[in-house]
Amino acid sequence: MFTTIIVTFPMENEKINEKISVITVFNQETGLVMPKKIHWRNRDYLIKNLAYYHRVHQGKKIIHVFNVTDGNLDFRLSLDGENLHWTLEEIYDRSND
Repeated sequence: MFTTIIVTFPMENEKINEKISVITVFNQETGLVMPKKIHWRNRDYLIKNLAYYHRVHQGKKIIHVFNVTDGNLDFRLSLDGENLHWTLEEIYDRSND
């Protein structure tokens, strides 16, 4: 007789690198931009929290990187400061944590 044991590990960051639509809020007092909702693969994700933000210089171009969460999924979003295109760089599923 055999027994099946299933062991699950948290999913590693999955590289996506796809263009997405993003709804943002700009706070005029602090000057901060906050992604609030993303649309990816025909689904909407409401952003609950910003984990961190930083800028990356690619030559003369500035890329704004936002790490955000909807509570279950963590997203790494990038905003190209030159053409203002949003890209979903990576996703991490925290529901197994």
